[in-house]
Amino acid sequence: MQIGEVLGEIRKNKNLKSKEVYKGILSRPAISRFEKGHSDTTAEKFLQILENLNLSLEEFHFLYDGNKANTDTMMISAYSEAYYAKDIPRLAALEEASRNHFDETSQIKYLHHASIIHLLRCNLSELPFPHKELAVIKNYLFHCETWHYYELVLFTNALDFFPEDAVDAVYARAKEKMTEFNQMKRYKNELFSLISNILVLQLEKNNLEKSLFYYDDLEKTVSTSDNRMYEHAMLLFFKELIGIMQQQEDTQKLTDIIQTFKLLDMERVAKQCAGLLETVRNNNA
Repeated sequence: MQIGEVLGEIRKNKNLKSKEVYKGILSRPAISRFEKGHSDTTAEKFLQILENLNLSLEEFHFLYDGNKANTDTMMISAYSEAYYAKDIPRLAALEEASRNHFDETSQIKYLHHASIIHLLRCNLSELPFPHKELAVIKNYLFHCETWHYYELVLFTNALDFFPEDAVDAVYARAKEKMTEFNQMKRYKNELFSLISNILVLQLEKNNLEKSLFYYDDLEKTVSTSDNRMYEHAMLLFFKELIGIMQQQEDTQKLTDIIQTFKLLDMERVAKQCAGLLETVRNNNA
């Protein structure tokens, strides 16, 4: 279906009159041609139509694409599952598929997927450290004048392979560039994930100063009125871990949080938290 046909179907399903959607945007003859798929419109008018339909761009893309899940999200999920399952052949197949997509389309995101998957493969095997693949991601991120959701996710997924000074530098750049998007839920969720992962690295290294710095930034990404249980639970978990580093031993809350994740059938999160707790305890024994 053409864009106009999809929008026309949405308008009719919402029982909205043409004038309620197109007034001041398209003429009556133009509306008919547009909704029949015989003509197109400008990007500016398209966005105005979406607003009049009370429809987000992301929702429209989902409907226009035949209710298919985002292909990037599907790929990230696929290689994440393969990595945690230590399925090296599956990772190799996903890397090959991504490189083939890049060769066919020249879309840089497929090269990034392939590079990250290769990094993950190296982490599970005896392959030499993939400096070339890391450089692909690092160079892209450093040359982006403005970061958006894609860059944030890319950095988060490659985080474990960056040296510490590069993590601090790239994070500072991301934080500066992302300020204007901070109120968007999607960005706040990814920012929480990014800062959490950096904080985990600092906790594992027993770096109290940087742990406090990143914890403070993490706390700012969660509104006090926000009822997202996972984020608040993780915030409390990190706070208690920092308490252990400060010789304030009280692990009951940590144990309770891990148990809560288990009760919620979040076994992987519970296992990761238990492992981090053990590392921090050993570092401060």
